[in-house]
Amino acid sequence: MKVGSTNFSSKGGVSGARVYKVYELISGYESPRSRLRQAVELADKLEELASKIRALEEQVSKLQSSLSNVRALEELTGEVSRLRKEVEKLNDGIEWIRRSVSRRLRDDHNRCIWLDGDGYCTAWYYSEKLEGCDMRPDTVGGRTVYMLNVRKHPLICVACPSYKPRGY
Repeated sequence: MKVGSTNFSSKGGVSGARVYKVYELISGYESPRSRLRQAVELADKLEELASKIRALEEQVSKLQSSLSNVRALEELTGEVSRLRKEVEKLNDGIEWIRRSVSRRLRDDHNRCIWLDGDGYCTAWYYSEKLEGCDMRPDTVGGRTVYMLNVRKHPLICVACPSYKPRGY
């Protein structure tokens, strides 16, 4: 039987095999020079792979950073939602306070006895004018005092211990 240029006998041996031809085929890969060339090629490929790995690591790092930002944003969104509910509760409470105060300032039987016709409180006075508040000067005991317009600044009446409704 003949395979390639090598003759095989029917007894399983190699007859007339060209060992030298095999040597010629693999000697290019076996010589020290070709081994060095292969080592350089492998080193180049290794450096190329290392460079690609570094680039991938940078991308992974950026993705992890972005992911942590997304998680932080999700946490902040949850916190904002919780705070929004708390603010709504506070606004509801403030609305009840405003309603309570408005009852003290109405012109019916709930109106405070200390409220004059112009909306100034005559029960309490201040020794100096408060900046940003509507106040009018008055004289008490020979000295100048300032009365606060509680119609324009009604929240001061919320906890007033002097409140007395007219109708009672």
